[in-house]
Amino acid sequence: MLQEEQLHHFLNSVPQVAIQPSESPVEPNSPPLYLSPLDRSIDRHPLTVAPETPIAKVLALMNPMRVSCQLCGEKQKALPGPAKRSCVIVVEDSRPIGIFTERDIVKLTTVVNCTVGLTIADVMTRSPITLKQSESQDIFTAMFTLRQHSIKHLPVVDEDSRLVGIITREAIGEALQPVNLLTNLRCAADVMTKEVISAPKTASALDLAQLMVKNQVSCIVIVEDQIQHPQRALVPIENYQIPIGMITDRDIVQFHALELNLSEISAAEAMSAPLFCISPTDSLFRAHQSMQRHCVCRLVVVGSQGELLGVVSLTSLPQVFNQSEMYGTIELLQQAVDDRAAQLQKTNELLQQEILERQRAQEALRQAHDDLKKQVEERTAQLLESNELLRRDIIKRQRVEEVLRKKQTCLKNQAQQLEETVRKLQLTQSQLVHTEKMSSLGQMIAGIAHEINNPVNFIYGNLSHTSHYIKELIQLLELYQQHYPEPVSEIREAAADMEIDFLVEDLSKIVSSMQVGTERIRQIVLSMRNFSRSDQSNIKLVDIHEGIDSTLLILQHRLKAQGGHPAIQIIKEYGDLPRVECCGGQLNQVFMNILGNGIDALDEAIQNGQWAKGNGKNPPPSIPSSPLTFPAITIRTEVVDDFVAIRISDNGQGIPDEIRRQLFDPFFTTKPVGKGTGLGLSISYHLVVEKHGGRIECISEVGLGTEFAIEIPIARSQLTVDS
Repeated sequence: MLQEEQLHHFLNSVPQVAIQPSESPVEPNSPPLYLSPLDRSIDRHPLTVAPETPIAKVLALMNPMRVSCQLCGEKQKALPGPAKRSCVIVVEDSRPIGIFTERDIVKLTTVVNCTVGLTIADVMTRSPITLKQSESQDIFTAMFTLRQHSIKHLPVVDEDSRLVGIITREAIGEALQPVNLLTNLRCAADVMTKEVISAPKTASALDLAQLMVKNQVSCIVIVEDQIQHPQRALVPIENYQIPIGMITDRDIVQFHALELNLSEISAAEAMSAPLFCISPTDSLFRAHQSMQRHCVCRLVVVGSQGELLGVVSLTSLPQVFNQSEMYGTIELLQQAVDDRAAQLQKTNELLQQEILERQRAQEALRQAHDDLKKQVEERTAQLLESNELLRRDIIKRQRVEEVLRKKQTCLKNQAQQLEETVRKLQLTQSQLVHTEKMSSLGQMIAGIAHEINNPVNFIYGNLSHTSHYIKELIQLLELYQQHYPEPVSEIREAAADMEIDFLVEDLSKIVSSMQVGTERIRQIVLSMRNFSRSDQSNIKLVDIHEGIDSTLLILQHRLKAQGGHPAIQIIKEYGDLPRVECCGGQLNQVFMNILGNGIDALDEAIQNGQWAKGNGKNPPPSIPSSPLTFPAITIRTEVVDDFVAIRISDNGQGIPDEIRRQLFDPFFTTKPVGKGTGLGLSISYHLVVEKHGGRIECISEVGLGTEFAIEIPIARSQLTVDS
């Protein structure tokens, strides 16, 4: 019997818990703990079947999944119901006549030749051990009955032997949780099963099932042999077994339900691993906690070398209790509980007084809280009223701000439109001024050309007669020299003074030079008239090459070499162009602007030392990538589809991209104040694109020069161009 001092020492180690005021205090001398009725552990809904039920249906009820049936030769599906049960009670007229457990299923799996169509009555265990339910029977009676007959399931019947329910060892363990505290005073070595049935991992599942049936056990431990090292062995043994896994009767049932061939499954494949092990000195209370934590029913007891010593199962724990010893121990526990309950009663009375004081304080606090709540509600109402007024004021202000924002947006749009109109007006005004200047310049050039043309034509017309008269006088002089070879002395002196021979020779040269100069003047006047056509607002068939040549003739003075300024060469690569239906005077303005800008770019490059100063004939090259070693403007013309393409390029310093993108913007210029208006290229774009429906583009790269590509449609008969 346990020592009373040990028991009190164990009780003192249990922490004290104060009872809450809402709970009923524990009265001293309360009913004993061991008077536990059977109701706490009876399962009143056991699985029951009739004797004629087929085995296949019973297996489906015990294992709620599709099962095979080597036993009955047919397949059944699990019926809807609770989880898997470990036994079935066979009843007839509500009285138990037999029982069928998982161990019986294992027995049947070992039978090779099984008659198809067996019923549960053919294989059940008849006349099962039962327990009558009465007030004199308690849970310990059921526990000792299970131990006495070495069974796991105990049907409970009433006075008429009708089935009430079933008690299992697991249910007893659940019902005896307070008593399980006693297991802390016993160790695993006291209750472990030392005669453990083991098997190697090479054995088949069928061999294991046969071992279970032969030895009437519910589990097999899978082991492997280890040879004891002589130096490490405390006891001279040859070898020992190391547990590596476990197979239970429930595993065999599960394999059977999954339609597996037990003879083809090895123990290594079917075993549960890793094992949960304890030491033989561990308390049974610790073993019980380990089972609950890992949700297992068995633990393996191993030694210091990991060798197999035994097995502790959930059904082994109640074996530590001797009936008389257990009742005495529980009486001591009951007395200790009563003493502790008396102490708790006094503590609860003190707590009741403190609770009353706290309730009074809470009542005063509640009253203060109600007053404060009332004040808060009044203040909240005032704030809500103020917030409503403020919200209305904010809405009014938002409306006013929205109106102001719309007006501001409208004014901004009007300002932008006005600014755009002013810009267009300035551009139109500048274009009109430029056009008027060009028109005045054309009229002035036309007048000058007309005034020069009259005397030039008079001189040019008389030069032919003068040349004829001089030739006749020279012929007459030659006749006189032939017929009068010896003139008088006065004639000889006069001829010698006049150097008659030189005079005759030089006079013909002078007349020829006068004819060349007069012809040159006539060509210049003709070019001036072509450039300043009075019919420039009308569309006619125009020779593009003639307009380019006229423009070059006017700019001739800027192309010549002057002092240290080298001459600018003009390279013409004219194609075979048809006459173009366009306004020649306006295109001449475009050629004038682009050629003038090209000359300005080359002048700037010359000033920056891009070409050596001199006569401009063969200066040393300064740009390796340029094919020309002198300043030049190249003019190329060709026909591209229905357009005439004119490409005017120079080999100057080029234009950066940020400037090139703004070239055609009105009033944009990079020239100093007084030297450029920023309208030349803008007007050129207007005349080419908008007036003639053509295209103009600038292509430039810094260091490689600039090219303007102009495309004019050949036929624009329906186009009307304003001056």
